[in-house]
Amino acid sequence: MPGTTVNWDAVTADAAATLSRYVQFDTTNPPGAELPAAEWLRDQLISRGITRDVTIHEPAAGRGLVLGRIAGSEPLKPLLINHHIDVVAADPAQWTHPPFSGALADGFVWGRGTLDTKSLGIFFLLALESLLKEGVTFRRPIIFLAVPDEETGGSQGMRWLVQRHMQALDPEWVWDEGSGGFKGLFGDRVMYGVAVAEKQIQHLRLVATGEPGHGSMPHTNNAVVALVNALARIQAAPRPLRVNAVTLTMFRAIAAGQKFPVSWLMRNLTNPLILRLARRRLTSDRLLNAMLRDTISLTVLRAGYKVNVIPERAEAEIDCRLLPDTDAAEFRGWLQARIADDRVRVEVVESAPPSGVAPIGGPFYQAVVQALARHAPAADIFPLQVPGGTDGRYFRQTGYAAYGFSPVVMDRADLGRVHGIDERISLENLTLGVKMTRDILAALCAA
Repeated sequence: MPGTTVNWDAVTADAAATLSRYVQFDTTNPPGAELPAAEWLRDQLISRGITRDVTIHEPAAGRGLVLGRIAGSEPLKPLLINHHIDVVAADPAQWTHPPFSGALADGFVWGRGTLDTKSLGIFFLLALESLLKEGVTFRRPIIFLAVPDEETGGSQGMRWLVQRHMQALDPEWVWDEGSGGFKGLFGDRVMYGVAVAEKQIQHLRLVATGEPGHGSMPHTNNAVVALVNALARIQAAPRPLRVNAVTLTMFRAIAAGQKFPVSWLMRNLTNPLILRLARRRLTSDRLLNAMLRDTISLTVLRAGYKVNVIPERAEAEIDCRLLPDTDAAEFRGWLQARIADDRVRVEVVESAPPSGVAPIGGPFYQAVVQALARHAPAADIFPLQVPGGTDGRYFRQTGYAAYGFSPVVMDRADLGRVHGIDERISLENLTLGVKMTRDILAALCAA
């Protein structure tokens, strides 16, 4: 059986040390500055004997993008495996261990990026190395990709790459971030999601204008008041819940592990009456609520420059995530109607088209099913519609089968650490991640 000769204690120690080093590259985006980490990844690919065919692109000054090719023996389209190098900001004062220390403590590797998504890159590295050391050869080529700038939309990362080099990539499947094992979200069973679709990104700016003046003399044409009232009207009218083909398949898969009447409700959510009955339960969970409706999050406010001056301008930025079948123009029209104030205009900061849906049950999906049967036989699996955005969308938008999967198990606290405080990954998850990644790579690519 493949992997029986592997010294897993040594692999775990290697994974922990290598991830720790990777985390120590501060790739906070902005500004990103991923080039030193990209060069380190190139050296890892070469020194571990994975491939010498490695190119580093620099989409912008200091932004490093790694593209390594592992040859296959047959003229097949490659499997593209991708993770992003950049991470979001972290305030060291809030963390148990400094966010870029890569501390090894209490059975965890701590630091920004340990879950999102430097660990995925380490899984790819060590799984490839161990397969090659074991004498496995590949019939299907593999492209190892590590990109910058995912956290701010990919204009200097994946978007830059696919706009210039998609024909040279031309993958059979794309393996990216987007999901994993969830513990305690749907009962006691561990449920693994495989991301096959994601919501549309609409980052919008609301700009209110009014009459400036002295703070001692209030008036009715205050830009700040106009903006606050517009935001209140938007928040008072959440978009309706909707079940599509992906979420219906997901709920039916989850229903198998639930008790009646929850199992029955989950299987029948396309019935409007059943959806209304389940509404409170569904909307009380942040993840489920985000999967089932267009969402709006107020994230940035700007107004004023002195306490005794009424400003002439006020701005708010809102992060809107639309279901794949939502018409973005219709949504923006609805938003303007809710605002109902011609002093407040809507500007588009970033807009992404629908991502498309990767095949459910295809070879990649089945490879994950087989890996779970071996390493997590008690777990269930379901297709997932990602509430956020990933680089996989750039491939799905043009018809490629892109999947999101990270072979780790997370509970609610772990999910809160992603983009939060004290992000970390356990040594057990590192071992599991390498084992499952090996199996999936072997199933799809080994001779």
